[in-house]
Order: sequence, then C-alpha cells, then structure tokens
Amino acid sequence: MIKTLFYRNLVLITMVCLMACSSVKQQNFAITEKKHSITALQQDVDLTYQILKDGHPGLYWYISKKQLDQKFDSLKKSINQPLTTVQFYQKLAPVVAAIRCGHTTLRIPSANPVDKLEKEAIKNKIYPLRQFSYAVAEEKLIVINNKSKNKSIKTGTEILEIDSRPVRDIFNIVSTGFSYDGYNVQPRNKRIERSFPQLYKIYFEEKDSVLIKYKTDTNAVETFISFYDKKKDDADKKKLDTAKKIVKANTKNPVKNLKYRGNKVNNEYELDFKFLDQSKDVAYIKIKSFSVPTANFPAFYKQCFDSIALAKSKNLVIDIRNNPGGTLSASLALFAYLTDKEFVYLSTPINTGNFSADKYATGLKKLRYYLTSFNDNGNLYEDKEGHFFSFMKGYTAQKPNKNNYKGKVYVLINEFSFSASSLLSANLKAIKRATFVGTETGGGANQCTAGRIPVVTLKNSKLGLRLGLNRMAPVYQQELYGRGVFPDVEIQSTLKDRISNYDRELQWILTDIKGKG
Repeated sequence: MIKTLFYRNLVLITMVCLMACSSVKQQNFAITEKKHSITALQQDVDLTYQILKDGHPGLYWYISKKQLDQKFDSLKKSINQPLTTVQFYQKLAPVVAAIRCGHTTLRIPSANPVDKLEKEAIKNKIYPLRQFSYAVAEEKLIVINNKSKNKSIKTGTEILEIDSRPVRDIFNIVSTGFSYDGYNVQPRNKRIERSFPQLYKIYFEEKDSVLIKYKTDTNAVETFISFYDKKKDDADKKKLDTAKKIVKANTKNPVKNLKYRGNKVNNEYELDFKFLDQSKDVAYIKIKSFSVPTANFPAFYKQCFDSIALAKSKNLVIDIRNNPGGTLSASLALFAYLTDKEFVYLSTPINTGNFSADKYATGLKKLRYYLTSFNDNGNLYEDKEGHFFSFMKGYTAQKPNKNNYKGKVYVLINEFSFSASSLLSANLKAIKRATFVGTETGGGANQCTAGRIPVVTLKNSKLGLRLGLNRMAPVYQQELYGRGVFPDVEIQSTLKDRISNYDRELQWILTDIKGKG
C-alpha cells in the first residue's frame, strides 16, 4: 500500500514537472519565435489604448486626444503581416512614448529557463556588449570600464561600429521608443549608456560574438569580442578571494558594515555620507535612488544629520545625479530635514478611479477582479470637484524634522534625476532652499504619474504595459510647462572629465564655498 502510494505520488510529481516544462516552452516560444496574427496584434493595440484610457491620469497632458487617436489608428493600419513580440514592440513603443510620460513604458518579457542547467548557463554567460560600461556624448560611444578579455580596448576608447553598424545609427534606432516626461529629451544619452546592451538586444541580436570597430590614436581597428563563462572566471579567482578573507579576519579594526546604507553597487554604497574637508565644514550626502530595498532611509538620515549637527557644518551638498526616483516617503523624509516650517509636499494625488490590472488578466487574477473588485489605487476618495484621489503622505500638512538643517544647501542634479528626485528638487526650488548645480532634471518639475505603478500584460504579444496611476505634483508649479527643474548654475562634466574621474560639478561647489568662506 505504501509502495503504491509512493509510486502514484512520484508519477504525479513527474507529470506536474513535465506540464510545467511544457508550459514554459510554450511561453518562451510565444515571446521569442512565434509570429502573432494581424488580428491578434491589432487587438493588443486596442487593448493598450483602452488600458491607458482607463488608468492613466494624464493621458492628454502633452498630446491631444485627436493626435493620439490618429497614432493608434495609423499603427493598426500599418500592421499588415504577422510579427513576433519583439517586432511588435518596435512598432508599439514609439506610440506609447508619444504620450510623453516617463513612467509609461512597454516591457519585453524575458524567456524563462526550462531547467536548472539552462538557468545556470544563462546566469553565468556574459555576452560581449555586457562586458563594458559606457559613456554617451556627442553621438559617440565611449568605453569607461572594460571587463572583457581583450585589454587593448582602454578606458576612453571610442567604439565606431558594432557588426558593421555605425554607432550613430544604432543610437537613433534604439531610442525610438524612449518615454520622456513632457518635452525634455535630454535623458536620451543617459538612457542609452545605462542600458546599451539590453537596448541593442531588443533591436538587433544578442550574439555570442560581435565585431567591434574602435578608434585608436592612429587608425581604426576591428576585433571580435566573445562571451565568457563567469563561473569559470570566478573559480580562477577563488584562491585570491580566500586569501583576502583570511586577511580580513585577522584585521584588528574591521570597517563596520552600515547595513542601512544598502548593498554596494560597483563597490559603492547606494546611500553615502561623508565630510569633504578635515574641518567637517562641508557635508556630503549621495543618494543613488530613493528605492533601495536593503537600506533604511530613516536610520541613514538620522545618522547624517546627527553627524552634521555635531560637526556644526555650514555647508551641505546633496547629490541626486542619476537618481531615477523611488518611494515618496524617502524623498519627503529628506525634505523634512531641510526646512524649519510646516509644509505640504504634494498636491492631491488625483487618479482615474477604480482601475484594476486584474481586469485585463486571465485565470485566477481575472477571477479575483470579479470577486473582490480589487483596485490598484488603494483606498479611493472623491474631492469637491468630483475627482478621485488616493491617500498618500505628503498632500496634507507635514511637520519639519526637529533636527532640521539650517545651513547652506547645494543640490547636484542632472538629466537622469527623475521622479521622486525631481519632486524633491521642485519643492526645494519653490522655497528657494538650495543652490542647484548641474543640468536640467529628466523628471518633470510640475508633475509626473507614479504612486502605484502596475504592469499589465497584453493578451497576445505578452508585452508588459507599465503606467503610473496617480498624478504626482508639487504644490508649487513653474511657468515653463513640460520641462524639468533647472539648475541655478548649469555645468556638466565633459567626456574627458569622466574618463579621468574628475567631478567638475562638485569642484564648482567646493570652489564657491571656499570663495564665500
């Protein structure tokens, strides 16, 4: 009896595993090789527009309804043959981008590994273009860091072509689907340099080997860059790592790991604090993101401002360059340390009402929608004008932190300061609390869509449509519509500065402080 039950369970488990494997294969086929019918693709076009109409609170901020109607109609008519998911993305993404909302984007689903062996192989395979980090300026692609086996490509090397495609042409193609906040297209280069391998994969192909043409001092050279196995490389470094651990274990005064700063990325904490001079007159806070799951923002801020108060620092530099945003609470909590007056951080977070991503789903999620009427906006309220909104801390009066800083504040911003970092900048700018140094923020000064940001899967192509459901806006509005927060001092490190690791913007601040001192 026990043996019979055992074998029955074994057969059942085997059948479930085979069914799951088959399901993964079908899903992978649907998003990689399958060509979806014209009718199926046109249905997804209609579905995309319907989702946006149902959930997007600012669909016609920067484009008229008539213009957007025409774009979606033209797209439907242009689909005259079956397309793969990637091919459909290339057509649909520019239409979604026409809304000019940086939080509203399309996502291509990733193929899932069928088994553990395939998962391990994918994890350890480092494709050619992923072996470099890049800078993009003046339509040039510059290598900043080289982790490939080919060490002839130095920091500062300009890549001219990839598989015989000129870099300028590649840039123009991969940026066609970029979504921006309003009319500010300055984030384009940062978007390319931060995600170049992924973008290249979408519009061309991620191959095991690519032909790279790069510039030297005297001429142009071509070379093949091939993938390598990270696991094998790690094994080669194992002895060295073991030796380092032994040294670290024997160190009498090990550096304490401050967990609330988050994990290290490229050997740097995502939240950082230090003094820039021996007298501790200049404090420096760097926040790479307002969304760091491994960090504790309240503990980090407390440590920063307790240290600043103890040192009686007269100057504070807040660096939110390349900060793509994150949680409202982390942004608001920092602002509370920078004012000594009661404040309202956010206008009423208006939305379209009872939007639910489950409405467009299948299976259990669809059933949940019908059974619970669950919505993605949380608790809904209605104002006197009949507008729906969700509760969010910040749209009611907030008190300043008791340990708020009263000295001089400088804020470093650039074209990739987005979302919550733009909201912080806009509020500080409105009360004239800081001197802004750098370039215009990529995030809108007057508004964006965020709060809750679901991703809705399109029925046929399986593309993910990501959209913010609430209008997030500071109480104060600037006159120039559809643009970011502008610096008081416009300055940007050159390509040469970046290669030599010279921070021109920060050096300007230090010079300004010295001059005023």
